[in-house]
Amino acid sequence: MRNVIEFFDSIVKKMDEANKTVVRSGNSTGYGNRFFKMIEKKNNRIQSLGIYDYHTKKHVIFEMVNLVGQKDKIPQEFFDMEKLVTDVRSA
Repeated sequence: MRNVIEFFDSIVKKMDEANKTVVRSGNSTGYGNRFFKMIEKKNNRIQSLGIYDYHTKKHVIFEMVNLVGQKDKIPQEFFDMEKLVTDVRSA
């Protein structure tokens, strides 16, 4: 689970950079950040992680229940999150 959280943190860093790039380029929607981090916790345990793109209204969410039995594997949803952020950065 630790490697999943670290991978999500790296995506959040890229997301913050993308938000700054959008603001600097002047393509901002005028309603704040384009990307938002979503975390749901219950009793100090993370249940789901995700990001939301305000501009395109797309989101990618990963439920931690799906991680059971996959010790060192990074789930596909995290690569989808990274792709959502990098598509904006390359445009």
